[in-house]
Amino acid sequence: MISPSSQHYHDVIDVDFDDRTIVMRTMRKLESSVYKRPRAQIMPDMYSGLWRRQIVEWMYVLIKHCKLKHEATAAAVYYLDAAVMCSSSSLVNSPRDYQLCAMTALYLALKVFDSPTMRVVKLSSLVSLGNDEFTEDDIIQKEHDLVRALGWRLNPPTADCFFQRYMELLPFIDDDVDECQHQVDVDVDPYIDTSEKGEENPRKDEETSDQLTPKEHRRRERQLKLEEVASEFIEVAISRDRFLCVPPSVIAYAALLSAMELITKHEQQQQQQQNCHYDWSTFLHNMSDIAEMGDVFGHFGAESFNEYKRGGVARAVRRTKMLLDRIVKGLVLPPEEEDDAFFNTGSSRSRRLSINARENNINSNENSIFAECAKPSTLKSSSPPSPTSTVPSVNTASLPP
Repeated sequence: MISPSSQHYHDVIDVDFDDRTIVMRTMRKLESSVYKRPRAQIMPDMYSGLWRRQIVEWMYVLIKHCKLKHEATAAAVYYLDAAVMCSSSSLVNSPRDYQLCAMTALYLALKVFDSPTMRVVKLSSLVSLGNDEFTEDDIIQKEHDLVRALGWRLNPPTADCFFQRYMELLPFIDDDVDECQHQVDVDVDPYIDTSEKGEENPRKDEETSDQLTPKEHRRRERQLKLEEVASEFIEVAISRDRFLCVPPSVIAYAALLSAMELITKHEQQQQQQQNCHYDWSTFLHNMSDIAEMGDVFGHFGAESFNEYKRGGVARAVRRTKMLLDRIVKGLVLPPEEEDDAFFNTGSSRSRRLSINARENNINSNENSIFAECAKPSTLKSSSPPSPTSTVPSVNTASLPP
């Protein structure tokens, strides 16, 4: 017979050896060390604020227009911000340098985060987009300088990278819609990209799509919708200086929560579906135990160091979600000076708790849907376990009522 203490030891070992935990733990270490982003307060005024936001939004417009990978923009913004703060080189000395560096950063990020062998962005196209202010040689030289200045550290863990990891922990709930009532048009399947492929590839993708059941099609469509909405929240955060001090892991979690909440509210208002499509209870449990992002519903009164640290992460997630929601709704934001109480571990605990209480009052209405959806579900979750995981996902039936 295994003693309770021994059982607890084995449970801890299982979590520690979950590949998903190890990967996300490593990504968080990188985001706070090698790829730590500069704070907004130390960014030069010339390269921050409205101008930075316009540059970032231009990147996103280009990415969406060309149907390239969304995460490339987040990496490009990191390259650009790092270049501005790189005092050991003269990468950015004028507004023209800033524009050239922004274009070069996006060109470099597309090489790293997209598929250059399949979709090559021609330098001549970038020169045209820049109104011929720069030549191809200018971009090539700036790329060499940028890579050297970054020390070849070209793989920052972006909010989009964390988002994809978090999606592995989100179980979807199967519904009882009659399979005959749900028809899927393969030609417009959003997960099938037929651009710049040979004639044989679309047929192969069509055959693969035909092998999916209607429930699997519905889950894929929900995943795409969730990704689209969450990406918009991530874009809001990336383009604004206020979120420079927020780790990408926190931005991704807050964006995912906001997207889930927004979609659920919309569906309930349209009376399309009375039940949630997401297994909130299992997801939040996974995010706390596997992703180690803390309990976003907690009261943060834990005394142990590890639980206190998790509580700090959860506070940051709640703060970030509140800011994103209010920006999207066009509401007034709380004072920026209060952000340090959530994103700076050096702030006093009493000040953090008092501000957190005011924030809870602001979010009381928004959080009601969380309380309702987070109840343990009696429906069956259909999402498969992560292919990189060595242990199964948390079972909803094992959660406390």
